[in-house]
Amino acid sequence: MIEQILDTLRAQGKYLMFAESLTGGLLVDRFVSVAGASEVVLGSEVTYSESLKIALLGVEEDTLEAKSAVSREVAIQMAKGALAVACGSADLESTEVIAMSTTGNAGPMIQGDESVGTVFVALATGLEVKVHKLQLAGDRNEIRNQTCDDAVEFLREHLGL
Repeated sequence: MIEQILDTLRAQGKYLMFAESLTGGLLVDRFVSVAGASEVVLGSEVTYSESLKIALLGVEEDTLEAKSAVSREVAIQMAKGALAVACGSADLESTEVIAMSTTGNAGPMIQGDESVGTVFVALATGLEVKVHKLQLAGDRNEIRNQTCDDAVEFLREHLGL
C-alpha cells in the first residue's frame, strides 16, 4: 500500500510532510522504510510537547489551553503548520504538498476531556483540510500502530487509490 501511495505521489509531482505527536515518528518511518521514499517524503516534525507544537508548527496556545492537544482543532493546526514548514523550507506550492498530523491519547491516563484511545488524524493541502476522529482500543503501542494504519488508509482514500 505505501509503495503504491509513494508511486502515485511521485507520478503526480507531490510530496509528503508529517507532524507527529502521538505516533512519535512511527508514521514517517513506515514511509521512509520503502526504498526511494526520499523522492516524495520531505520529513516529519515530531512535536510531543505543547511548547514545540507552538514553536515549530504554529499551533495556537489559546487552542491548546481551550481544547487540549487531543483535539480536532490542534490536529488541523498541526497539519497546516507542517504544510507551512514544507512550503517555506522546500520552496514548494501548497498544492504540491500533502501534510498529515497525528495527535491523541495513547494512555494510560485521560488527557483533558478525551479518553484513552481518542485520536485525531488530519490531512492538509493548499486546497482542503480533512480530519478523522478515531476511538481505538489497546495498549500504547497498539493505539499508536492503529493510528498509523488509519493515517495510511486516510491518505490512500484521499488519493483515490
